[in-house]
Amino acid sequence: MRVPVRPNPHPPFVSRLSITLAFVTALTLPSAGANDDVDYLTQIKPLLAEKCYSCHGVLKQEADLRLETRTLMIQGDVIIPGDPDASELLTRITADAGERMPPAEDGAPLQPDQIELLRRWIRQGAEAPDETPPPAPTQHWAFQPITMPLLPVVPGQPDHPVDAFLAAKRIDGNVHPVGPAERSIIIRRLYLDLIGLPPTADQLRDDRPWEQIVDDLLARSEHGERWARHWMDVWRYSDWYGLGQQLRYSQKHLWRWRDWIIRSLNDDKGYDRMILEMLAGDELAPSDPDAIAGTGYLARNYYLFNRTTWLDSTIEHTGKAFLGLTLNCAKCHDHKYDPISQLDYYRFRAIFEPHQVRLDPIPGVTDFEQDGLPRVFDDSVDRPTFVHLRGDPSNPDKDNPVSPGVPEILAEFADPVRPVPLPPSAFAPGTRSYVQQQAIRNAESAVAKAEQELAAAKTRLAESPSSEPTAPSADAASFELTETFDAPSDKRWQLTGDGWQYRDGALHQTRSTREPQMARLTETLPRDFQVDCFYTTTGGSTYKSVTFRFDQSEDAAYANYVYTSAHAPGPKVQVAFTREGNNTYPAQGRKAMPINVSQRYHLRFAVRDTLVNVWLDDQFVVAYRLPDRREGFFSLSGFDATVAFDEISIKSLPPEVELADAGAPSAPAVDPQRAVIVAETRLASATAALQSVKATIAADNARYVRSGSTAEIRELAGAAARKQLLAKIADAQYRAVADAADEKKLKAANDQKSAAEKRLSELEKASPDEPPSYASLRGSKKALETPEHKGPDYPAVYPSTSTGRRLTLAKWVASDQNPLTARVAVNQVWMRHFGTPLVESVFDFGLRAEKPLHADLLDFLATEFIQSGWSFKHLHRIIVTSDAYQLSSSTAKAEEQTRTSDPTNRYYWRANSKRMESQLVRDSLLSLGGKLDPKMAGPSVDPGPGATRRSVYLKHSRDQQDKFLSMFDDADILQCYRRNESIVPQQALALSNSKLAIEMAFEIASQITTGLEDDSPTNFINELFFRLLCREPTEAERAECHAFWDAMANLPEFQTQDAAARATAIRARLTQAIVNHNDFVTIR
Repeated sequence: MRVPVRPNPHPPFVSRLSITLAFVTALTLPSAGANDDVDYLTQIKPLLAEKCYSCHGVLKQEADLRLETRTLMIQGDVIIPGDPDASELLTRITADAGERMPPAEDGAPLQPDQIELLRRWIRQGAEAPDETPPPAPTQHWAFQPITMPLLPVVPGQPDHPVDAFLAAKRIDGNVHPVGPAERSIIIRRLYLDLIGLPPTADQLRDDRPWEQIVDDLLARSEHGERWARHWMDVWRYSDWYGLGQQLRYSQKHLWRWRDWIIRSLNDDKGYDRMILEMLAGDELAPSDPDAIAGTGYLARNYYLFNRTTWLDSTIEHTGKAFLGLTLNCAKCHDHKYDPISQLDYYRFRAIFEPHQVRLDPIPGVTDFEQDGLPRVFDDSVDRPTFVHLRGDPSNPDKDNPVSPGVPEILAEFADPVRPVPLPPSAFAPGTRSYVQQQAIRNAESAVAKAEQELAAAKTRLAESPSSEPTAPSADAASFELTETFDAPSDKRWQLTGDGWQYRDGALHQTRSTREPQMARLTETLPRDFQVDCFYTTTGGSTYKSVTFRFDQSEDAAYANYVYTSAHAPGPKVQVAFTREGNNTYPAQGRKAMPINVSQRYHLRFAVRDTLVNVWLDDQFVVAYRLPDRREGFFSLSGFDATVAFDEISIKSLPPEVELADAGAPSAPAVDPQRAVIVAETRLASATAALQSVKATIAADNARYVRSGSTAEIRELAGAAARKQLLAKIADAQYRAVADAADEKKLKAANDQKSAAEKRLSELEKASPDEPPSYASLRGSKKALETPEHKGPDYPAVYPSTSTGRRLTLAKWVASDQNPLTARVAVNQVWMRHFGTPLVESVFDFGLRAEKPLHADLLDFLATEFIQSGWSFKHLHRIIVTSDAYQLSSSTAKAEEQTRTSDPTNRYYWRANSKRMESQLVRDSLLSLGGKLDPKMAGPSVDPGPGATRRSVYLKHSRDQQDKFLSMFDDADILQCYRRNESIVPQQALALSNSKLAIEMAFEIASQITTGLEDDSPTNFINELFFRLLCREPTEAERAECHAFWDAMANLPEFQTQDAAARATAIRARLTQAIVNHNDFVTIR
């Protein structure tokens, strides 16, 4: 828990006086002289540890020398007490650069004052206390095999083994446990711990046996959602982020890994199996999408700009999360504390060196922007690994390639690496039946669309001349408004947000933001109207959208709108709508076209009933029919944009103006005869593409699926190569006709046609012995290796054999013989139930981690965990059915001796109070208010006040985090092995003023009132405490609530309300106050 910084209680002059006195005193004290005794423990040992132990200590003994004790130094002739000049230590630390110790690559040489200190110490006889050399690293407690310890025998032998182990330690510590907590408090604790949601009133009164309640909660689907969030902390879950649409970190659709975690926990999949699937699901079960989804753990580490940064992160957090080892400390040199060499680090890196990331297709979805399965695979199987000298990636030791392996100290139970042959569906995803079927459907659909366009073109030719929809004229009408923004017009325009300015004859939105910034028209528009607006997008961050909303509701949950976007990857004009707070951007209402920043545009759109026609700079753009219309207001706004509105005119739409209907082809911008030619070449191109797809599928199936004969493979490959070239030629011919007016595009089309014709000629002349080359059907999307690469640059077929390195690693990590994995996992689970871990350094079980006080308890739980098939539910059941879990957190009834002997509760004589994590606070409010959406799984949802899904489903990345959650120590995506706990004013503000807290307080109060037969203040207060805090109010709290009720009732703002309305408002205010009670955000 963070302790607030307290102000300095001393006046400034006191501090200055103290400093002055200290300075004067220092001047009058004798300074250390050449004859002062040198203290070994405080002066010499720390110096030797810093400069010498890494090469001459317990971990490493260069030249068979150890310097940790005086005895070892004398035995190695390193020092001659009384004779510094004859001591090898002084000789080596004062030698020339080539012979000097420590070597340059291991750190800076000793300073003259440090050398003189060692000289004086030796001259004085090198006095030092007797010391025992540190034990060998192999004897470290965490490296010992996990064995089932004997159950302690203690007075009043507890029935539960957890309680027996704790009781034995409490005897040693002379402490005694407090009694159990109230039943309702324990039930609340259990519900929040196991499913992350507060119990209902009926559940609080559940009097069934404890074990039955536990089993019911473990069987609920909410359990997986609750504990997935814990492991998402440890495994650093992050949705993708980058710049615009450029993916830079993590992977799109990583929610599929999140759903895999939830599913695995609910199914009680063994943790060993989970590890196998996370590290090597693609090698373990290459045809099982569910197992492969687990590799999202590795896909999350993707980083576009630097492969070494990506792998460093993978190595570091694989070590910390699964093994409790800080492998990252051995990147630049041998680990300073643990028996992990720099070579160990790069052997570990070699395990991951070949792996890459890709998106695999989902049946029925061909657009990887919409959906896909993020996963890893071994791509560069022959890529070597080199040690980076001093950790510098620009200085690799290319003379000595490194083979893959695990740290040597724990390598005895590691299996040798064996390559894994893959099925065609894994290395050639284009051979999957649903991918091939979808490719044919898409090509056939393109042919059908081209046929329709040709028929329409011929019809237009027959009916020519044709005209596009008539743009509304500027004639006067029954409603007319013209605004030039020369001066502020507060009566006409209501401005929301702080970025609006009237200047230079325009209304400027000067703040690029996604927050509500709106110029609202106070006048009501007619149902049918036309808008003309001249404006300039002056800047922005990402989307650079300028929006014209109409029919907008007061709560912004309903609106229809037209907007332009200068977003670089896809500038466009779009007709869109909002229903129940959700935005829809229909493809039929979209027109991709250049929209430039700093260019003045004239946007015109006309609305008749649900039909919308849009023009830009007098060019017809799109026609779209809205699903419905409602009365509402009109507004201007920028989204991620700065914009200058120069002039706007709004008028009634005359009935005689004809608009193009939605879906009807608008008149072509070319003459009808040419339109037919364009449509004919497009149909030819689409037909050639369909033939190419079918030929490619036939060739792929013969080569990869059916293992056809050499002659068959050659014949079908040749046919595929020819069809692909013919399709390129037909495509080039179509684009040459369609883009004839664009010289650049025309030249590119002609160049493509010439190149394809040349290659086709070469193919026809090629020797029969020369195997034809063609492009296989692309069934997945490989992540870019560098920003300069393009997706089509990568082959569609990947290596048919995976290295097997990651599978070997995963089996080693998940081995029953691994002394670390189960201990680390058990420690995480215990910490989340009891508030403190058994091993304080949750991600470091190396030599710096002291043997825990409850080491036997840790090994008992780890053994049970392994023997149960690595079942997390079994582990939870053992922990929460213990008496220790059900103890009270209050110290009121504790013995004075116990409180004094163990103020930090190391012996678990009481329960630890825990602050709710951010997700629990939000989910509890929604659940208590009856507004929590129980829907499970699916894409991550945008955070914000309107979201009602469980917090585990909210987008969580560097660029998108829920603001409410961020107030309560949300998970850090870079590293979160243990949540911070803070108490800061912003939390109280969030629980008082946020939209979520205010709305849920009203809903909670309404639900409680509805359920009461007598809704008197006393009954309401009692039930409110029971629902929110799971206990009765104290007399002082009850009196305070009544006083609050009376004070609220006398407020002037309530005097005009009737009694029922006043009581409703007071209940909501009181509920909001209790939501701010410390007991609400605390798990007692």
